[in-house]
Amino acid sequence: MEDPSDDAPGGPATTVGGQRPGDAATSALAVGPAAGPHPDPPLDPQLDPAAGPAADSAADPAADPAADPPPPARRIIAAPFRTGLLVGFGLLVAYAIYLSLATIRTTLVVLAISALLAIGLDPVVQLLMRRRLRQPLAPSMRPLMRRGIAVAITFLGMLAVLLGALYAIIPPIVQQVAAFITTLPKRLQDLSSDPTIRSLDDKFHLIQRLQTYLESFGPGAASGVFTAAGVAVDLLVVLVLTLYFLAGLPRITEAAYRLAPRSKRTRVKDIGDRVIKQMGGYLGGATLIAIQAGLVAGIFSWIVGLPYPLAIGAGALVLDFVPVVGPVIIGVSIALLGFTQSLVIGIVAGAFYVCQHLFEAYWLYPRIMRRTVHISTAAVIVAIVVGAALLGVIGAILAVPVAAAAQLIVREVLLPRQERS
Repeated sequence: MEDPSDDAPGGPATTVGGQRPGDAATSALAVGPAAGPHPDPPLDPQLDPAAGPAADSAADPAADPAADPPPPARRIIAAPFRTGLLVGFGLLVAYAIYLSLATIRTTLVVLAISALLAIGLDPVVQLLMRRRLRQPLAPSMRPLMRRGIAVAITFLGMLAVLLGALYAIIPPIVQQVAAFITTLPKRLQDLSSDPTIRSLDDKFHLIQRLQTYLESFGPGAASGVFTAAGVAVDLLVVLVLTLYFLAGLPRITEAAYRLAPRSKRTRVKDIGDRVIKQMGGYLGGATLIAIQAGLVAGIFSWIVGLPYPLAIGAGALVLDFVPVVGPVIIGVSIALLGFTQSLVIGIVAGAFYVCQHLFEAYWLYPRIMRRTVHISTAAVIVAIVVGAALLGVIGAILAVPVAAAAQLIVREVLLPRQERS
């Protein structure tokens, strides 16, 4: 059967790509969506529950999680019992460490004093090492002085100064105590015969109380002897440790610097050397202040006629290394010795040493420490007060070098880090 379109006027219909228009439409209907880029029909949110929120979030930019993130959820401890057990165990370990440190507190103080003395004497060793030997003691000896010889000379010099001060102080003290014990009965008899003292004794029983105190002085003297023996043992341990620390100070510092990472070792070494230098400067400054205190005390005692001016000067030199407490002991001792001579000399000695203490504590000491340790005057005073409150006399001794080291670390490490952040 023929196609009617062939009989249509105008002849057969033109084809596109060898196909007539009718055939193209028929094939388009047969193929469906694959024949052209027709979009899919929209999904019904009721038929597909996942289509509704996805479409809303795609249509609304404000609902995009990347544009407006949700608030962070609270962290919930999954195992509260285990967390509490770990926290309690940590507190117990911290308390055990505290008790251990409190037990070995005396040992730590001895180590700290020995290390401070070694660091303070190291500049003297370095100065001696820079001197050349004119005649070497052995052919294999270097032209420059070895560290062992320099350490030996420095340590022997320190021992000579210490033994000389003790020789100047101890014999007069022993002599005066022996004389006091010998003349004590006669002094008590003289006091009993005085009318004024007798009237006071009738009211307050002063002589009886004094006799009771003297009777109980024996056990106290024995405990005092044991205390002095303990101090002597601690002093011997400090001297031995100082010798070892001074001989091995370069190796000790080098081993400590190797604990730092290689990338930061140069910086740590620079700061550590500066801290050690400041501690050495502190001991040098304290030595200058102690020398002036000894000279002032000795010269004043010689001028006013006090007994044993050399012993007084040596005692002032040794005790002045103890901040706050040492000068007070010196002043009280000089005033009491002055009262043994006359009332006027006692008053003059007390007033003089009050002025000397104020001059040294609030003018000379802070200024010398500011030049040698590079720490401000207010920081010196605050450090001494805080150190004395925490550890007593030992804290006052160690306060200034520790404060100087802390100030250097803050200035060189913490402040630049804060500026970079």
